[in-house]
Amino acid sequence: MLSMAGIYMLAGLGATLSLKTRQINLAGEGLIYAGGFVTAVFLDLFAKVNMPAFFAVSLAFLIAALTGGLLMLLCEFLRKLRNADFLLTSFITSSAIIPLIDGLIAGPFRTKTGNLLATPYIIQAYRFKSLLKPSPLNAGIFAVLALCIIAHFFFAKTKAGKEVNIYGISPVFSRYSGFNCSAITFTSAALSGVFHTVAGALAVCGTYFTCHSSFYVSLGWNALSVAMLARTKPILLIPFGLFVSALMTYSGKLALYSNFDFD
Repeated sequence: MLSMAGIYMLAGLGATLSLKTRQINLAGEGLIYAGGFVTAVFLDLFAKVNMPAFFAVSLAFLIAALTGGLLMLLCEFLRKLRNADFLLTSFITSSAIIPLIDGLIAGPFRTKTGNLLATPYIIQAYRFKSLLKPSPLNAGIFAVLALCIIAHFFFAKTKAGKEVNIYGISPVFSRYSGFNCSAITFTSAALSGVFHTVAGALAVCGTYFTCHSSFYVSLGWNALSVAMLARTKPILLIPFGLFVSALMTYSGKLALYSNFDFD
């Protein structure tokens, strides 16, 4: 439950950054899947050349972050240049990413061992160490908590953060006040993509140790639920991330043990 809560908080922070600028990012599922896939593929490649763990994991996370940032920048560019609805373009982006990655996992990137539709497992050195075995809970939870707290102080105490808050209340007022509105929207969109794909990378390195087909299911939508419950306040992502994670984890356990339908 705590391990999944960290993923919900991180992806929820990405969703929050879009909501701050009055946009809804519906690409969460596809972005998390893309982040996990890119991380798994590159870590497998780095293992073959014996790259040290710190550099390999850092580089894989950076590549995952760039992937998400570029995809959301494209959506924001289309909104700015062609007046395309960000909600629609982000949803289409996710709808395009998911079957593409499914095909890649089923084809050239599928592991040669076992019957699982997945990439090869990442080596032990690239995995985040469990804090409470056999739970997958790892030190990533502390980094996520720190990010939520830092984001809270950024929006509450800094000039740039307050400008984003004001833009979310009234884009017209922000424009006439001389704010750099393009910088606000493009940065928020890019960081929204970054946090989603990094959440996927965290899931691969800390929980699943591979990118298997459909591991992303419900992660993106639940993270969006966390962000909406938090009402764009990053500090509230912590309790609501825990709440949604507990709800999903223990309802699943109850369904399993009581022979209920999972839905």
